[in-house]
Amino acid sequence: MEISQLIRPNILSLEPYHSAREKVQEGILLDANESPFSCQWNGVSLNRYPDPYQRTLRAALADYTGLSPEQVLAGAGSDEVLDWIFKVFCNPSRDEVAVAEPTYGMYRVMADIYDVRLHSFPLDENYALRAGEFLSTAPPRVKVMFLCSPNNPTGNLLERDEILRLCSQWRGVVVVDEAYVEFSEEASLAGALGQFPNLILLRTLSKAFGSAALRLGYACASPQITSCFLKVKAPYNLNAITMKRGQEALGDRKIVEQQVALIKQERERVAGCLQEIGGVEKVFPSSSNFLLFRCRSASEVYRRLFEEGIVIRDRSEGPRTRGCLRVTIGLPQENDLFLARVAKYLEVLKQ
Repeated sequence: MEISQLIRPNILSLEPYHSAREKVQEGILLDANESPFSCQWNGVSLNRYPDPYQRTLRAALADYTGLSPEQVLAGAGSDEVLDWIFKVFCNPSRDEVAVAEPTYGMYRVMADIYDVRLHSFPLDENYALRAGEFLSTAPPRVKVMFLCSPNNPTGNLLERDEILRLCSQWRGVVVVDEAYVEFSEEASLAGALGQFPNLILLRTLSKAFGSAALRLGYACASPQITSCFLKVKAPYNLNAITMKRGQEALGDRKIVEQQVALIKQERERVAGCLQEIGGVEKVFPSSSNFLLFRCRSASEVYRRLFEEGIVIRDRSEGPRTRGCLRVTIGLPQENDLFLARVAKYLEVLKQ
């Protein structure tokens, strides 16, 4: 596949803005109208602009993912990476995208912002991807397919072979959001990037790395795609503090692995306990750090939990998640309190 045929022609020919810190970060710096007075915070220089190419951070991300630095690029959360995807591939009011639903709602919001028509393709009754159905019915103007695996809000993995079938047989871009991949038993699709130039992965430090407030997500893609992302991103899209803290977080892998292991252990325990509660109709399998479950009087259970300060997500009105609630796995004591209150309210609501 020639990926350049999918990129907007004006992006291919775009001459990006060249910022002062592209080539030089040290020396007698009199080129960028910065303050000459040193200002530091936790060892980070604040009076100078940060590296627009994120060289040190990209090296750390490459080491973590097993890719080259040219295959990764970081944004202010993976939502910024979504923004780049629409800028690079989608002509407003002309090109179209698709999602496999139920899924993360931000894909639809981005399509609306960019005036790009969105087509919804349903996952099956088990929330599995049916690549053959998409391949046989996808409208010709669809250029990008957004998938989430493990999926949000359902928690399940989409089958790897089905995703790679799309990458192999479809002439569009396949975006796989792997925000929760660290909680899965299955490895990332990063190893498939060399084989499929139309594959883009979205990753984040918000979930397993416990750094949601940092707002650091990143794209894994071919160097040709990341070079286009460099053209359309803001020159200094990440501040120096975020980049340094991101590098530090990537170095704390043993702690992250321990925390992920505890969350996975708690996930299985909470799932088992939920299944024993009367009124809980189904607990869906999860490879993420949350559980989707169906219960009677779901909205009322949600409301009562909320009033007691236990905040979960009400998905009961979704067309594919009727009667369902989504709960993030917390600390053991938080999970215990949640389970006790769900059992209490479902018993009360039975009467």
